[in-house]
Amino acid sequence: MAKWTTNPWQRRWWQACGLAWLPLVLGAVPLRAAEPASPAAAVQSGTVAALEYAETPYSVNSVGVSLTQQTAPFKKEPAAGKTAVRGTLNFGGAGNTVAFLWRRDDGKLFLDLNQNLDLTDDPAGVFSKSSPGAFNAFNYQTFTNIHLTLRTPSGAYPVLADLHFWDFSSRPSCTAEVHSWWGGKVTLSSQEWQVGIIPSLSQFADSCDGGGLLLRPWERRSEAFSVNGNSLDALEFSRNVFAGGHAYELHWLPKRADAQLKPALEFVEKSVPLGDLKISGQFIRRLVLRGGAYLVICDSPSETVKAPTGNYYLPDVLLEQKGVQAFCNSAAWRAQRTVKVADHTLANLVAGGPLTNTVSAARHGEDLTMNYQLMGAGGQIYQMMNLDRSKPPEFAIYKGQRKVAAGNFEFG
Repeated sequence: MAKWTTNPWQRRWWQACGLAWLPLVLGAVPLRAAEPASPAAAVQSGTVAALEYAETPYSVNSVGVSLTQQTAPFKKEPAAGKTAVRGTLNFGGAGNTVAFLWRRDDGKLFLDLNQNLDLTDDPAGVFSKSSPGAFNAFNYQTFTNIHLTLRTPSGAYPVLADLHFWDFSSRPSCTAEVHSWWGGKVTLSSQEWQVGIIPSLSQFADSCDGGGLLLRPWERRSEAFSVNGNSLDALEFSRNVFAGGHAYELHWLPKRADAQLKPALEFVEKSVPLGDLKISGQFIRRLVLRGGAYLVICDSPSETVKAPTGNYYLPDVLLEQKGVQAFCNSAAWRAQRTVKVADHTLANLVAGGPLTNTVSAARHGEDLTMNYQLMGAGGQIYQMMNLDRSKPPEFAIYKGQRKVAAGNFEFG
């Protein structure tokens, strides 16, 4: 009979986190319950949150950048060599194309920041690759701390980004790791929130579509976030949001001041039909439902919450207990809408803890393949946040009292 064991370090790690190893159960902790919501009367004018430009040491969004390659030299450019790549980066909107020369041999990037097609007169537009000795450094290079100023009908739009260039098959590509956003504070129904807009770079002037929305309790404002992360603080932008037990329609207000963009975000409260949703699960810090007319955000929900009526996909869930966090991203499960919230029917949703370690084994000829998963109350698969991947779980297989195999799981 096969038996799976752990090393002493692994057991001490889980014990230090307040977690049992087999089965893993997140112990009870006091959670702040969301106040019951009732249909709100329609509000004629909204609450406006002024947004200020801010930069972060970490990436808040990862986006592809449209790249058009050309072979003809620019009007003026540095010595290119035989392997250089030249062309334009297209950030969307009129006048937002930036000529570039990527000199792969010595890892240099030249940007035409003043847009005069002269790549020799922009001292601030010369960058060196960040990892000189990296593997495949000739084909893949990263350039950091790039300040761009994009044009919008409402004024200049600053962006801080890292640019990744690569070329493995004569088709150069570029992605941007965005390190800037627009943020502020807003009070909605007596609750203070941190709110922010995270740019997509291609749509930023008169629409937030394609970008990200940061909306979280004000007391969490110092925590890192990313549209591509798993904290669920930053989500894809939605014009209709249900948060704190209230429904809001969001309006992007791209104001202008001193030739600079000074945007704001308006929250207009709406009266919408609500239904009851019973959540059978524990230790939920944030639960997000998509697929309905509103993006539904539930923070530390009670057993029964209100939500706009409609059909939703299975939720994304973030669990937290004694500072230890685990998340479930249900994107791969969204084949159909499976959570139905109706007017006069109690909807049931099983999500959250407790969490249990599970191992499945399958034989392939003379090989035995084992897969480890951390499973939640509803059968969803969770992952630990900030897990040290240098120390994966171990396993041992016994035949009777004799150990016949041992090893480590690999992350995948």
